[in-house]
Amino acid sequence: MQNLNIAEAGFGYIFKCICTYYEGNIYFLLYILSMAFLCIFGEKGGHPFPGEGFPGIRAENGRRMRELFLPQFILMVLTVYNPVFPVALNSFFDVNKEYYRFLWMSPVIISISAAGAVLVTEYSSGISGNGSADDAGSEGRRAGRSFVAFVFIICLLAAGGSFLYKDGYIVSPTVYHMPTEIPEVAEIIHENSDVEYPRAVFEYDYNMMIRQYDASILLVCDREAYLDAMAGKVTYDTAMEHGAYIDRLLAVVGLGIKIRQSRFISALDHTHTEFVVVTTSGGMVPYLKEAGLTVVGETANHTVFRHINEEPEVFEPADYSEVWRLTPQIYDFLL
Repeated sequence: MQNLNIAEAGFGYIFKCICTYYEGNIYFLLYILSMAFLCIFGEKGGHPFPGEGFPGIRAENGRRMRELFLPQFILMVLTVYNPVFPVALNSFFDVNKEYYRFLWMSPVIISISAAGAVLVTEYSSGISGNGSADDAGSEGRRAGRSFVAFVFIICLLAAGGSFLYKDGYIVSPTVYHMPTEIPEVAEIIHENSDVEYPRAVFEYDYNMMIRQYDASILLVCDREAYLDAMAGKVTYDTAMEHGAYIDRLLAVVGLGIKIRQSRFISALDHTHTEFVVVTTSGGMVPYLKEAGLTVVGETANHTVFRHINEEPEVFEPADYSEVWRLTPQIYDFLL
């Protein structure tokens, strides 16, 4: 899961995940509070789904809340939030290579959102189960409920600060909502390539973003290989092993390890890599120049190198013409 590796963290893996993705555990605390509120809410009224589309919920809102949220919370505690569970699960498939975090992040988002909606629209307004205002002490109860809703909203704003307002309102520099250098790098690559689908290797961040902008640039190192490298599975020794071509590229471009230059060039040849993109200030520019690569372009922060491959491989996209020929009705429908 990005830089977290279950093999290294062991039983502490889930706790490190919570600290990393739950903004210092505050979202996890809000999740617990939201579950407690949703499970006890409704004894005197309020419901999350007003309207005639949900008959019977007004009268049984408390039980309905527990039916919706309590089972998944218990299941999460016994499995996902159990430190032993991810370790055992990892014996069947590599947890680091799957979107395992969806299992334990999605219920948190849903539960906190539901609790917030109930607090603001129902609980704080003092609406009872039959749709009428509370009788005795209604004003005091409304004030108390409004205070609880206010505190909850403040906690949400504090927890989401780094995402919502920490850096102010940021206008995306491009319509693609990614760094302006991504289109610039892609343009440099295509201008200096003799093929329609050039092969390139990038540093970690750009390797994850470039295909979202330009799918015609083929990635030599895929996402899983990069995650393994960032988790510490690629070292100088593994890169120097016979046939470890991808590890050599990752060692140099991704990790900044200066392996023997001849081994790096052999990796470029065997993987048919034509372009290498690195951060100009990262310290690998002199190494790549000494290895014989040519600078073909520069952006504000990145340098694009080209390697002339002795045996270039031309990529040909899949031909689906036979599919259209066999199913002309689909083709006609699309036209």
